[in-house]
Amino acid sequence: MWADSSKLTLYAIHGYFPSLNPGDHPGWSVIARVWLALVPWLDPARATHLLSALAGAAAVALTFTLALRWSRELGRAHTAAALLLVSHSLWWCSALTESYSIALALALAAAVLADSTSVGARLAGGVAFGLAFAAHPFSIVIAAPALARHWRTISLWLGTVAGTAPVWLGVLGVPLDPLTGHRAGGSGSLGWHVKAFLHPTHVLLGLAAVTALVVLNLGPLGIAALARGRGLSRQHPSPRLAVLTLAAYAVLVSSYSLFRLHVMVLFLVAGLILTVGPRLSGKMRTAHVVLQAAAYILLPMAAGLVGHADLGVRRLPDRNNAWYFLCPIKVLDAGPELYARSLLSAAPPRATIVADFNPGSVLVLTRELARTRPDLDLLPTAVDEALAAPDPAAALAGVIHRQLDGGRPVVLADRWEPYYRTRELAERFALTLAPCGSGWLVIPDQLRREKTSSATFSAPMPRRQSR
Repeated sequence: MWADSSKLTLYAIHGYFPSLNPGDHPGWSVIARVWLALVPWLDPARATHLLSALAGAAAVALTFTLALRWSRELGRAHTAAALLLVSHSLWWCSALTESYSIALALALAAAVLADSTSVGARLAGGVAFGLAFAAHPFSIVIAAPALARHWRTISLWLGTVAGTAPVWLGVLGVPLDPLTGHRAGGSGSLGWHVKAFLHPTHVLLGLAAVTALVVLNLGPLGIAALARGRGLSRQHPSPRLAVLTLAAYAVLVSSYSLFRLHVMVLFLVAGLILTVGPRLSGKMRTAHVVLQAAAYILLPMAAGLVGHADLGVRRLPDRNNAWYFLCPIKVLDAGPELYARSLLSAAPPRATIVADFNPGSVLVLTRELARTRPDLDLLPTAVDEALAAPDPAAALAGVIHRQLDGGRPVVLADRWEPYYRTRELAERFALTLAPCGSGWLVIPDQLRREKTSSATFSAPMPRRQSR
């Protein structure tokens, strides 16, 4: 699948950890690496998708367990589990390789284990908490309020230190990122991550988006269930801390890049369900499950009918954004693999494929799994790096001309104008495009190129970690 799914699969195959970069999810890599060793007969891409599904199922079961423990009402526990089961974010990130369902399941497991009187169970709870944080730092939104009353428990702290080892061991050194070849997991990656993804000026727009996504996740009956919960769960270990944590998280993610909000609201939705203790009758719970499943099919259909199938976000080859983002059912989506196989088979011998992160990660993973086209040179994040330059078109043209000067044909993975600047490449740098499978072969105009100043390409391109 596109972007992070292919990246994380590569991380699992290569055992990419430790890392101090929060976008590398080293805790996920540890778990997925062990999982791949347990199911060697499965294709790694299918195996990591399955791992997310199992983690999502575990998260629903653990939500039922905690809700029953905290509310002591079977109906509330069933309702909490039903709401999470068909929440858009959990379903979406359980249907394909992602770090969110695992991080949530581990955080919930930590809450369950920490309440035990057994030292071993609390130690295991600490390990689960540490691994949850290492899989996704925002899982602390779920774990911290549940574990707050155990902050003096030594065994919990010892387990947490062990569980976060995939992160803090990065102080001793980090391996090369198997996708980009950069050493992107060092201490400087945190500052880059904040700069690249946090946009405080977009908070109001982000709050509107977060609110809409929470409504999508809960649906009308889910919102009614929370309203019928009548306030905070009486048995929640730290209800006020939970509310403060969820409010702070809502503000934080509202300043985050919009394209990840549809999965990042998972921790907010799960926290609301656990903190409030929702209530619905058995028939209404069934109706909620049916309505939510239907909504995830009808909404993308409606978006297409009114001419908004792209949802106003980046388009990828053969990807319908409305279906991709709004419908969590992914089993029939073979688009990314078909795209990658088409481009890899059509590329000329010894070509260099210049890509951005979204298709680039798919190309790298597909070539590795298929063991094909070793003659090709893949630059999976070259476009992202060029976009960070003062003159992105010139930086990208510099990459292309250096490859052409080295005798390698160049193929662009896509031609989406905001990224690939194809008009500027043609008008300013004498580079035109011709179809090449699912990509675009770069054809230089030699006569015009001779008139282009070589000084245009003299500046080195910034070395930037890309996500």
